[in-house]
Amino acid sequence: MESKQLNKIIILIALAFSMNVFSQMKMIDLDNKKLSVNSKTETRNIIKISDDINYSVYYILNQKDFNLKNGLGTNGLAKIIFFSKKYNKGILTIFKQMIYHTKKSVYDITLHTGSAGNYMFVSSMAILDKDFNYEYFMKYYYMPPPPPKKGNYTSWITFQDTKNYCNTIDVDLLGNVIYENIDDILSNIIKVNSNETRKNCNPIIYDIDLKDFFPKRIVK
Repeated sequence: MESKQLNKIIILIALAFSMNVFSQMKMIDLDNKKLSVNSKTETRNIIKISDDINYSVYYILNQKDFNLKNGLGTNGLAKIIFFSKKYNKGILTIFKQMIYHTKKSVYDITLHTGSAGNYMFVSSMAILDKDFNYEYFMKYYYMPPPPPKKGNYTSWITFQDTKNYCNTIDVDLLGNVIYENIDDILSNIIKVNSNETRKNCNPIIYDIDLKDFFPKRIVK
């Protein structure tokens, strides 16, 4: 009798652990994700490509990508939002995409992180609020320690308040940020001191990245 009860407890613990594991989402989970878009009937600015009780994932639509002749394909950039329902915030990041015009107005899209080893394809990201307004900039770094120190390369992410560009925090990582749980990344936001103000502060995101990768406004 005791043995059967013990087995039930072990099964329940294992089940609870597996449910917790599968409730997490990482950027790498969307690597090789496939979707189809009808350029004539799709009128939304963003498309929800994944959804469960914990996360929603959105693809920002760019109609300029759908100007290919039938049967042709091209490589490009995709803007992806990983939205956490726990924190009511999203992470805007950049993926590589392959777009192929299959038939009439239908386009097949394949998404890739584009990361190589511990290097990220585009290291500039942003944290969005529930209405997809920019709240924080986020930058991923994989660099050697500064001289005269020696040792292995280190990786970390930096958060910055977008209000005055002065409030920043650094969070150390064990590897590439694409393997970090989305909620674990967002849990660091509370550490940013939004009340701190100084003069002559600069954004951690380069102007060219702001121009090329960040839409001026994201309309749901």
